[in-house]
Amino acid sequence: MELDLQKEKYTMKKPGFFLLFIMLWSCFGDVDKDISTDLQFEGIEIFGVSLSLEESLFFPFQTIDYYRLAESLEIPGCPDVTIDENLKKVTLAFSVKKECVNNLYAPRSGKIHLQYISNSIVESTVRMEYEDYSVRGIKIEGFREFKRANILLNPNRRTESFQDLFIIDGNKSSTRITGNYTHQLIVLNGILTGFSSTGDIEGRNIAGRSVRMTQTVAKSYNINCIKNGFLLPGQGSENWGFFRNESQATNHRLVYTLENQCNSIATITLEDGRLMVFRLAE
Repeated sequence: MELDLQKEKYTMKKPGFFLLFIMLWSCFGDVDKDISTDLQFEGIEIFGVSLSLEESLFFPFQTIDYYRLAESLEIPGCPDVTIDENLKKVTLAFSVKKECVNNLYAPRSGKIHLQYISNSIVESTVRMEYEDYSVRGIKIEGFREFKRANILLNPNRRTESFQDLFIIDGNKSSTRITGNYTHQLIVLNGILTGFSSTGDIEGRNIAGRSVRMTQTVAKSYNINCIKNGFLLPGQGSENWGFFRNESQATNHRLVYTLENQCNSIATITLEDGRLMVFRLAE
């Protein structure tokens, strides 16, 4: 069979990001327009959910002492910091600040609450809760818990769990997810310099379909990059499945790669072979 290979490029610009959408048509025959559109929206949803989960990871991995000492402009998003010493609760209040250069690619608004809980001598938990919080126009509702289970055996390991976390887009359509992650922190001389994350999620997407994500390669993050506003991991990959019914799913793959220094790209390969590429704008 003779193949007619066509390439078309579409550019969708948003503040701080642009989406390079490469349409690769091979021997798939005619693709139903409704299904094709579904796949595109699923790709956009994947990136939005992935970004929403990772952009705030910096905050619960810091100690309460960090927030006692840090200046607002040193913290990603430049929040105003208040601490309730009795409850061991940190509140980060985000707003637009002209002098906040690290907020360029991911403007934040609202509040994040961090409560530091000592369960026992060897176990502690940080509970992160969102209050009227959004990043790049995507609203996040719910809370996440990060547990340090054994300070003696692996003090830099965190296990995360959350249930019914809502990711709400600019059209007020919501994705509801439940997930479990393991994070390995890299700490040098008491200072967090990076971390890696693996995990899986399941739930319901904006179209009401069941969705599952399994991470196949751990995501790795550089703290200096995050502090400069570059939130995407330097590497990592995820497999996403969207279920049309109990047995039929469309599968997409998200891969992060580092272009140079802190500039990373996220490439989503859709079920039909087309590519969606997200990167931080220069």
